[in-house]
Amino acid sequence: MKCPEHIQEYLRDNKNTGIEYEFGVACALMGSTQFDNFLSSIVDLNTKKNIILDVCAATKEYLQPLLDLHTCSDEYYISLGATQDDSLGASDVLVCCDTEILFGVSVKFANKNSWNPSSKHFIDKAKKEDLKDKYQNIYLPQYIKEMKEVHGECKIKIIDDSRNKGQTKVVNNWYRQNSKVNDEFIDLLRDEVIKEWGLKTEHEKEEIMAKGFQIVSPVPFYTVVINNNLSCEINEPKMVFSVNDITVEKHKKSSVVFKENGEIIVKLQVKFNNGFITRTNKETGTTFVEGEVIFKKGDPFGSWNFGI
Repeated sequence: MKCPEHIQEYLRDNKNTGIEYEFGVACALMGSTQFDNFLSSIVDLNTKKNIILDVCAATKEYLQPLLDLHTCSDEYYISLGATQDDSLGASDVLVCCDTEILFGVSVKFANKNSWNPSSKHFIDKAKKEDLKDKYQNIYLPQYIKEMKEVHGECKIKIIDDSRNKGQTKVVNNWYRQNSKVNDEFIDLLRDEVIKEWGLKTEHEKEEIMAKGFQIVSPVPFYTVVINNNLSCEINEPKMVFSVNDITVEKHKKSSVVFKENGEIIVKLQVKFNNGFITRTNKETGTTFVEGEVIFKKGDPFGSWNFGI
């Protein structure tokens, strides 16, 4: 498959979450000529330059064996063109030789999440509408009542931004607070996931597993998980051959686990995308005000975590 060249201007402007780890892995795979060019044209201009270089240095020894499996008459070309083209599958970084892709690398930082499916893959439309109605008319009023009783009226507060050193962010005193009502609603979702998995055909189950394990890819690829201490785990995609052997059960507060022969192969985190209710800055016909804060309804159906 032909290797796409990345566009320097696009990479310079790319602010996607975690892009610094993709850049670091790309640097670790590059030969000296491409690295020097990438350093001066991209890395030196990036606000997270130090992280990129730390990841590069820490992952090089882990990634070298992947290069050793192949031979190339010239220096490998490392492409970040996959960040601009979803048709290339799960890969974030492509290793190329003589204009052809040899393999790809999917980069994860401190998690093994491989897919962010919406609820439509696990819950049918009719049940989703029923759950939305329960959220609106039963659980949302209960949640607001619980927050007021436990934390008082909703007020604005400013906290340090843990992701951006030296910066602050505006939140509120209900922000990221534990909630029994939230847990009860998530439990309803989990019950439905488990129930409907048992009703799916073998083909439907295989389609879900193929998407989650990213089995369908136009190029062979490895998954590189970078841990907080910058050590690495490198895995080849796992193929689940018999979906009928998979059992499904609840796990901890918010997950459903899929097991094969008793071993957990998937943790599906069932969650609200940005909290049970989400702070917003502008009042509309669908927002509501609690204390000092404008809220909109939360979204428990839009983006879950499929971790392998």
